[in-house]
Amino acid sequence: MNDLVEAGDAFRLKAGYFHNDVDDYIEGVTLSAFDPTSGCPFGPGIPICFQYQNVAQARINGFELESVYDAAWGYAGLSASIINGHTISDEGERADLATIPSSQVTGQLGFRFLQDKLTVGGEVQYNGKPKGNPVAKDYTLVNAFASYQATDNLKVDFRADNLFDVKYTNPLNGGTTAVIYEPGITLKLAATMRFGG
Repeated sequence: MNDLVEAGDAFRLKAGYFHNDVDDYIEGVTLSAFDPTSGCPFGPGIPICFQYQNVAQARINGFELESVYDAAWGYAGLSASIINGHTISDEGERADLATIPSSQVTGQLGFRFLQDKLTVGGEVQYNGKPKGNPVAKDYTLVNAFASYQATDNLKVDFRADNLFDVKYTNPLNGGTTAVIYEPGITLKLAATMRFGG
């Protein structure tokens, strides 16, 4: 929709549903060292271990939403990705997947200055843990960003992620038996220059 609140503004909305059945899915499995058939080495302080194994089938489904309101002063956006998944063994047993992306809801707000050369803004990002991951937890990140189009050929971008130094674990980067924390406050600066017009 165009010209919704003021002349020249626009609102866009996109939504989708996905449903995937996967054969021979590779999933993280927790093994017990106390089970002699598990193949997990036994030793002091090693009661369990983690291994990637093929499971007969997996089902992953979810919903995605993306919306943005854009006007002369800036823009506001809201996006969401809700993901669920479970395995289906050869015996038909089901178990929630541990290593799927977190469900995520992100709100973003940006403002334009200096005849649209400078854009500054921030975002709040909520991440929900997968049901099948016992060590992951829900977490919320606050990020900030700025972009400056210095010339037609030079653009400078700055981004600050995890401004409040939240301790969190990404279920895609860790296992199900130990917490592996992601980086704290992260600052990124990039410059893009175009040559040859």
